Amino acid sequence: MWYSIKSIIKPDTLAEAYSLQQGERTTLFSGGSYLVAENNKSIQTLIDINGVISDKVTVNKKNVNIDAGATLQSFIDSVKHTKPNCRLLDGAKNSCPSKNIRNQRTFGGEVGQNRPNSEILVFLHAVDAALTVFTNSEKTISIRKWDGKGIVTKITYYPKQIDSIELQRYSVLPSAPAIVIVGGTRRSGQLEFAIGGTANNIQTFVVRIDDETNNSIANIAQKAISQFIPDHFGSLNYKESLIATAVKRVVDAL
Repeated sequence: MWYSIKSIIKPDTLAEAYSLQQGERTTLFSGGSYLVAENNKSIQTLIDINGVISDKVTVNKKNVNIDAGATLQSFIDSVKHTKPNCRLLDGAKNSCPSKNIRNQRTFGGEVGQNRPNSEILVFLHAVDAALTVFTNSEKTISIRKWDGKGIVTKITYYPKQIDSIELQRYSVLPSAPAIVIVGGTRRSGQLEFAIGGTANNIQTFVVRIDDETNNSIANIAQKAISQFIPDHFGSLNYKESLIATAVKRVVDAL
C-alpha cells in the first residue's frame, strides 16, 4: 500500500465493519484495486471486509446473484460457459480490460465506487438490479435508489423479467475508458435506459414502447447531456450526438 496507512482492521461482523466505516480517514477494503489506483493519502485505516462478505456467483433460471466479494474475473469464469450471451460479461471486460485487475476488483467495490463510466454500473442500472445493503441491518433496495450509504453484500437481477438487453459504448480505443455508455432493456411494455460515461452520475429514463419515436430519443439525449461536461474527449454537442446515436442503436437492438 502506501505510507499513510497506519492500520488494517479485520472486523468479525458486518455490524462492526459498518461501525468502523463511520470513523474518519477510514475506508472499506476488499479487492483493493481502486485504493491502489487512487493512492488517497488521507486514508489511514483500512477495514478489511473479506471475512464478513461472501464471494459466490449463483445463476439459475430466475435470477443472477453476485455476492459482493466476487471478483469480476470469477463472475466471467462462472457465467461464460452457461450464459455465453450474458451482456454483463462484455460489461465486466470493458469496465476493466486487465485480467490481473479483474482478479482483484470485486463487484461490491465496483458498486460502492459508483463510477459513471463503468459498464458494469450502467448495466446494473439498466436492469434495475437489487442491492442487499447492510447499515444497522440488511435491507434490499433498487440500485437506482441507493444513496451510497452502508455496505453492499449482494447484487441480484432477474433476467426472466427482461425481454431483451443491449449495451452500447463509445471510446477512443476499445480498451480506453468510455466517453458514453448506454444500457437498455425492454420489459413490461416499456424501454428503460441507463446512461453513463464521462458524466457526473448515471441517469435512467423510461419510455413507453407506444411512445418511442425519434423525438423521444432526442429528448433523452438532451436531458442526459446535462450531467456531462466538455473536455478533451469532445464538446457537449459531440457527446449529445453520441448519446442519441447510442440510444438509437440500443432501441434498434431491443
